[in-house]
Amino acid sequence: MVKRRPMSTAKGVAVVRAAEMLRREPIAADPYAKSFVLPFNAFGLRFIQSIGLSRLIGIEPMITFAIVREQYVHDLMVSEARARLDQIVILGAGFDTRAYRIPELDGIPVFEVDHPVTQAQKQAALKGVINPLPANVHFVGVDFETDDLGERLRASGYREDVLTLFVWQGVSMYLTAAGIDRTLAFVAQHSAKGSVIVFDYFDGRALKTAEGAVIRIFTSVMGEHVTWALDPGQLGPFLEARGFTGARSTNAAAMSAPYLTGANAGRPMAKGVHIASARVA
Repeated sequence: MVKRRPMSTAKGVAVVRAAEMLRREPIAADPYAKSFVLPFNAFGLRFIQSIGLSRLIGIEPMITFAIVREQYVHDLMVSEARARLDQIVILGAGFDTRAYRIPELDGIPVFEVDHPVTQAQKQAALKGVINPLPANVHFVGVDFETDDLGERLRASGYREDVLTLFVWQGVSMYLTAAGIDRTLAFVAQHSAKGSVIVFDYFDGRALKTAEGAVIRIFTSVMGEHVTWALDPGQLGPFLEARGFTGARSTNAAAMSAPYLTGANAGRPMAKGVHIASARVA
């Protein structure tokens, strides 16, 4: 459903977030990211950025996207929490730390879903910096090869009758079309009307360009291979056919505009990347 190998991109994205914290003005401030990575890796990435090597080899735009995406979804979570939100499900949570650093999420049940191996390492690392862990955070270990997501969520206290935000970040592009459909069907059929899903995806047309080749190389280095993409013009009909309404797709320029300012102006942003959101009809 949201299948991913344990600690595949999760570790790589944590390195990117930890390296971002070494900047004077980080776009996404995650003080816990360093807990999951070797200092050498974070400082090494920041070094190759500072000397321009990451731009030269073409990975800097995807690094920028990873950071902009982090803050964009962060701000959406804050907005939804302030409006009205009963619970949050983070599908493929990896080493996400928003539940521990966004004040607006205090008291809102957050279900972090991922492979048990990743979950165990995450909890061990967090206990060194956050003790005790917040009572509103529920770790839902799911082996997507063998476990039923709904059963595991319900056993952890998930409710199907309340307004829910599903955060599905850095996962969809590595699934099959059947895996995409199963995940969207679960959200549409097992959450209250008006619940929200947010996910990122790649433009299938862009993947055929030179920039798309860089995206494929970058994701391969991170331990994954792109298997699914979508034409943004088809997002609305695609999601409506799967039980959603009010679909929105935010492209690279729009999602980065609020963040690539001041000291971060001029940072190269990947093209062909989008963030989608929609509500359960």
